[in-house]
Amino acid sequence: MASMDSRSIHLPLLLALTVSFIVLLSARAHAETPYERDQREQLEKYQREHGLSPQVQQAERWKAQWRQQHPNEPVPNLGVLEKLHRDEIIANMNRGFADMRQRRQAQLRQNYLMAKQHQQQILAAQHITWNAAQWQEWNRQYDLEQQQRARDYLEAVKQAGEMARLEREREEAERSRKQAE
Repeated sequence: MASMDSRSIHLPLLLALTVSFIVLLSARAHAETPYERDQREQLEKYQREHGLSPQVQQAERWKAQWRQQHPNEPVPNLGVLEKLHRDEIIANMNRGFADMRQRRQAQLRQNYLMAKQHQQQILAAQHITWNAAQWQEWNRQYDLEQQQRARDYLEAVKQAGEMARLEREREEAERSRKQAE
């Protein structure tokens, strides 16, 4: 959840930096205004401190490859470069999804182990020992609880979406009513 928040916070900044970077690379038909100079300096400072984003690095690599393979030809726009590197983009997405799934599986395994350890501590405190069948039943119950949590989460997401839809409809109706007045 925290990684999603940081990404959603940095997305507008990344977009602005990318656009600014592209503007810097394009040929200029006019003199740089003070505002443009300030923007360029801020971008350069940010890049010195934080480096280029992976997306910008990838675009720059594609442009360099194009220049090497097609000397004296203009570099196509980013959309064309993306189409030419479609397989690479898909492979990166698949690798990202696989990494995310692997992290999630590790997290679920860690949660399971912590829950089992907690149950063992409770039993040890009461001087109780479970046999294999009792542990198998505990595993079954744990799985059922996790499935119920997943269903509850999906239901909560569905309800939140429905509430957001109703709120948008109410706001739209309110705007329409105000415009009619």
